[in-house]
Order: sequence, then C-alpha cells, then structure tokens
Amino acid sequence: MKKILVFGITILSLLFGCGGGSASTSQQEQTRSISTLLVPLYSYPTTYRDDHQRLAQLRTQKEIMVIINPDNGPGNSKDVEFENLIISYKNAGMKVLGYVFTSYTSRNQSNVKADIEKYLQFYPQIDGFFLDEVSNKPEDINYYSQLYQYIKTHGRSLVVINPGTKVPQEYYNVADKVVVFEQSIDFLYNQYGLTKANPKDCFLVYGVRDIGKAKELLLYLVSHDAKCAYIVNEDPPSWFRLSPYMDLLIE
Repeated sequence: MKKILVFGITILSLLFGCGGGSASTSQQEQTRSISTLLVPLYSYPTTYRDDHQRLAQLRTQKEIMVIINPDNGPGNSKDVEFENLIISYKNAGMKVLGYVFTSYTSRNQSNVKADIEKYLQFYPQIDGFFLDEVSNKPEDINYYSQLYQYIKTHGRSLVVINPGTKVPQEYYNVADKVVVFEQSIDFLYNQYGLTKANPKDCFLVYGVRDIGKAKELLLYLVSHDAKCAYIVNEDPPSWFRLSPYMDLLIE
C-alpha cells in the first residue's frame, strides 16, 4: 500500500434471511460494532489540510490509528508540518503510526530499522509502526519476528503489519494488528471467503460507492466478528483523502 504519487448480491439477504430474520439476531448485531479504525492518510498536511483537520476534529470512543507517510517512510529530515500534525492527532486521543515498507522481506532489515530509527528521532511522539508489503509465507516469519522485537525494545507499543491477505496463525504473534484484507468490496464479497475474523484482523476496503453500500459492508464485517476496519469510496485508493464515511464509521 505505497503512497500513490498521482494526486489527483445484495449480501444482506444472505446474512439476515429472506424475510425471516429474527428480532434477536438484529438486536445482537446492533450491540456489536467496529471498535478500531485504521486510517491511512498519506497526504501532505497542508496540501490536504481539510482532510487532516476534519480527522483531528472527530471525537469518538472508538480507537483511531492514523498512519502517516512523509516520504515513502520518514524522509531524511524532520518536517515541522508532520510534527504539528502528529501533535494534533495525539491531542485528539488518536494513535499515530509511521509507515515503513519491507518489500515482502526483500528489503534489507538494516534499512527497515534505519527508517524506524529516523521516525523515532524526527517524531518521537508516534505510538508505533505500520509495516507494509508484508509477506504471508510461513518461512518469512522470522524476518517479521525480529522487526517486532526491535520495535518493542524501542519502547513503541504498536506494530501493525499489512500482508493485505490471509496469513498463517504464527503471524499473529508478531503484530498487534494484521491487515488481512486490502482490496475492493466486490472482491471481499465474491472471492475472499471471509468466515470468522481474528480479533487482530483489520480490513481496508475500497470501492464502496455510496452510504448504503457502506452500511451494508459494516453489517457484513461485524457479522463476521471483525473489530478493525476502514472503508473508502476511491477505487483504487490514493490513501490521500479522508473517507467520506467517517461519520458512519465513528458511530
């Protein structure tokens, strides 16, 4: 889920029955909801000021994790605009993660750790790291286990990894959250084969065309025990704009 440099069926009948859904089932669904929002917002703070300000002004009891991405990583120097942005998010009770890519283990660990160290030097207020381009192969688990321990020993509490697909069970031992889905809503419904979500699973769903589809999607995710999600209308997403469905997501 790298930063993009260009600016610029009905399933409910299957879930809740065809005219025979019970009141108790409906009440049970209403008592559950997405509890964590994982928000990739990679745009520059002043270029997309309205999006960043709107996010920072939201108030909710839900956990919000915001991923920042100054320059496909931390960049080579501190940027005061990102520093101020991080402070605004922290003041709003949100958690901030720094973006770091791993190239599915082909990136040398020393370079990954150098990015982590730069974040800690430039933006010591951050809460953890979002590791992107993560493998889901069992033989690669040691690479991510070492990074997980490295981050934890540097005093940061959160490690979110993004394979973007299902992972072997051992991957849940090297992350606090695992993005097991980064695809379109159509792919989720028709090809992914969601059964029961792990409590650490996160779903980044794009191509959600309108508020009605967004509501259906949230019911679908919750009915499969998902706790962490974020949905956008763009397809493919730039991850530069804030979701138009934030009011729904924070309910």
